[in-house]
Amino acid sequence: MTQQCNCSEGGGGSGRYEELVLERMLYSARLKETVARRDSDIIAAMATMITETFRNGGKVLLCGNGGSAADAQHLAAELTIRYRSSVNRPALPAIALSTDTSALTAGANDLGFDEVFSRLAEAYGRPGDLMLGLSTSGNSPNVLKALQTSRTLGMKTLALLGGDGGTIKPHADLAVVVPHTGSADRTQECHIAIGHVIVELVESMMGYG
Repeated sequence: MTQQCNCSEGGGGSGRYEELVLERMLYSARLKETVARRDSDIIAAMATMITETFRNGGKVLLCGNGGSAADAQHLAAELTIRYRSSVNRPALPAIALSTDTSALTAGANDLGFDEVFSRLAEAYGRPGDLMLGLSTSGNSPNVLKALQTSRTLGMKTLALLGGDGGTIKPHADLAVVVPHTGSADRTQECHIAIGHVIVELVESMMGYG
């Protein structure tokens, strides 16, 4: 899928911007609908895998760059704190690997930026844990290496990706690939929607929802 703005460049002031708003938001909605209809089974299976990880005493590690780092932190907070105020449940162990600036900068300086998440996976990951990587291109080297390292540690791997899934997709036990290229924005909007659904499903599967 690609997106183009056919907004009129003529007069009218805000009219063409209103058209842009409509076009962008409807495109985002259609993209989410496409993924929902195509990959609802995979999204439910991801939630099942995360639920099993928690039930077996494991934890979830998450990683991504830029906006995907923010999404990883966002979803980790939904799990550790809470998602909906109407659901009273214990904290669920999830760690976003992008939150420790000292570890990130030391890792980038000493080992190279491609290794920062894999090094933290090595530090925190254990057999039975799960790694969730987010990459709008599907080709982020540090996310790829994080999934590769996680597999060697006996962890399960999930990925939220964009484009055609890139180099990361083969290294994920389950992956959802948003069929959008050329920009990260619409893919990230879809990723956070998927993440929210997964968190809600996990709460329900664990008997809290």
